Amino acid sequence: MWEAADLILDGYCSTDSFWYFQAWLIGLGRDTFDLVVADPDNLADVPEVRRLADRPMQEWADAEWPEWEALSYVAAGAYEEATGEEEGVYDAMEERGYVNQSDPNPTGLPRDSRNPAEVARRLPRLSRMFPLNRPEP
Repeated sequence: MWEAADLILDGYCSTDSFWYFQAWLIGLGRDTFDLVVADPDNLADVPEVRRLADRPMQEWADAEWPEWEALSYVAAGAYEEATGEEEGVYDAMEERGYVNQSDPNPTGLPRDSRNPAEVARRLPRLSRMFPLNRPEP
């Protein structure tokens, strides 16, 4: 999933960006979320992603960016409203055994997001929509 987000964002998907990307994906609804979780290359079928592929990132409107940062604050706001306690949601989650994943680390096979052939093998449709244009390090 992170590799797909990184491809769409032309290599600018930091840990924060990925956290916001996940909130954006959830905000698109359950059907879209399930489709993309099943195979991240299915982002190629998502209308919000298809619209982005038609032009360079510099031309994307603020509302089009796949970063819905505000959604990641909903739980904290609801907790504060319900308890009157500011900044307490993460402690309450931890007490119940939940871990805040706002700084996720990819797991599974190592990814080579700079190798166009490998990215195209894993994400063929997205690779055609968002060609890997950044130079090798």
